[in-house]
Amino acid sequence: MIGETSEVIVVGAGPVGLSTALFLADRGVRVTVLEKRDSLAAAPRAGTSVRTLELFRSIGLGAELDRRCWDGPAPFRSVVKDSAIGAVRQAAALPERYARLLAECSPIGIRRTTTQCEVQQLALEQVRQRGGRVRLATEVVDVALGADEVRVETADAGTLVCRYLIGADGARSRVRDLLGIPVADRQVAARLNTAFFRADLHELLPESSTHACFIRNEHVYCTLFAKGGDRWSSHLMDYPGKSAERTVLSPERTIHLLHQAIGKPVPIELLECNAWEAAIGMAGSFRRGRAFLAGDAAHVQSSAGGLGMNTGIQDGHNLAWKLAEVLRGTAGESLVDSYEPERRAAAEASLALSHRVHRGYQSHEDVQQLYARLAEDYLRGMLFYRYPAEGDDAVDILRNQTCVGARLPHRWLDDGEVSTLDLVGAGWTLLTGSGGAGWQAAADQLDVRQIAGFTELSGTGADGAVLVRPDGFVAWRAQRLPADPAGAVRSMLRGERRPPAARSAQG
Repeated sequence: MIGETSEVIVVGAGPVGLSTALFLADRGVRVTVLEKRDSLAAAPRAGTSVRTLELFRSIGLGAELDRRCWDGPAPFRSVVKDSAIGAVRQAAALPERYARLLAECSPIGIRRTTTQCEVQQLALEQVRQRGGRVRLATEVVDVALGADEVRVETADAGTLVCRYLIGADGARSRVRDLLGIPVADRQVAARLNTAFFRADLHELLPESSTHACFIRNEHVYCTLFAKGGDRWSSHLMDYPGKSAERTVLSPERTIHLLHQAIGKPVPIELLECNAWEAAIGMAGSFRRGRAFLAGDAAHVQSSAGGLGMNTGIQDGHNLAWKLAEVLRGTAGESLVDSYEPERRAAAEASLALSHRVHRGYQSHEDVQQLYARLAEDYLRGMLFYRYPAEGDDAVDILRNQTCVGARLPHRWLDDGEVSTLDLVGAGWTLLTGSGGAGWQAAADQLDVRQIAGFTELSGTGADGAVLVRPDGFVAWRAQRLPADPAGAVRSMLRGERRPPAARSAQG
């Protein structure tokens, strides 16, 4: 029996799947999320990056983020200790020039964070408020791709029909398997255990609010990460007798190792301890016809570097605005052809960082030297990655200037309450300088904004222009006002809605 129809079905109600559904619903797309589990309860594993928080802020959730987030350690700021109660043996951070850029690159404070649990809960609430549907305990068993629709066979809800399907169902993706897409290059970087627990450790480990904490002694090599309130996680990376294979630790053994890390037998409520492989790999394709992969289904990486969940959420954001334009008829089907090359480029930057961080930790490389070596890799993977684009080949991250194919840089405007990022996102936006009046009549399809400091931000003349896509990425840049601005805008929009590459223009 054929059940309800949707414009888009998202399989997987993890942080990536629910965030993707939220970005779709926010643009008016009729979306349904299917999840085989009957509950979304989970341990607080991954944490958010500023880019993820920017995306939620861009759809009006700034106040909710203020309520749900807290200040944690700045990225790549860490201490190494013999135990939680012991002295600091080494402190490390990004080189100052990179730390300064991080502090200035976003309207979101660089230390603001929350976990995937809060992301899931917020996205779930907001999807439903925006008219989306979430069906738990609904397992997908088959997928049939047609020329104009996708039929999704479920174990208990019959056949559901949609225009497009998104598999965001994790590293062991059922959707990916049904589509016949391999992950041929999967590599195991490490096998470890991660414990999630409750304990009163903040007074014992005061550094936890400002630093990622690594514990190294004769009994254990692990992390101790604060997860908000009395919640903690620990990656148990090495200990005497550790097997090279994936090994399940008993609760007693896990608590013993945690006590060795803490330095005293404090009360611990162990929530769970997972034995897992820190794998790194990319799906052979992110798409089959009308079906797409996002998050771990498309690219899996370890927690090293802290970008896995965030890269996946950004997949969903990239895909959501494109599908919305296609479904509303403002762009042709070929717009979504750009999804894979763009997100593959972003994922490659994220996975490269994860792999290099793992190797550095495993080799016990001096942490300060490791961070100095990987500073640019982190910035590129977290926020400053670039989609395939023509022109502007030399990109200096530290300049943080407008670049075709990259996210529009953040600058505070007026009294410091409005960011350049607040001017874009609802649709296509043309930003101009003080001499840009000639663009106004040419851009009747666009939201045209004239902003102060445009020349410094854009690297163009005062009469130039920068076109920003609905996802906040720069699509096109004109150094100056051309002779036929209307023709330039029409040509540019036709091209951008028929990617795969963004374009640069001298005007």
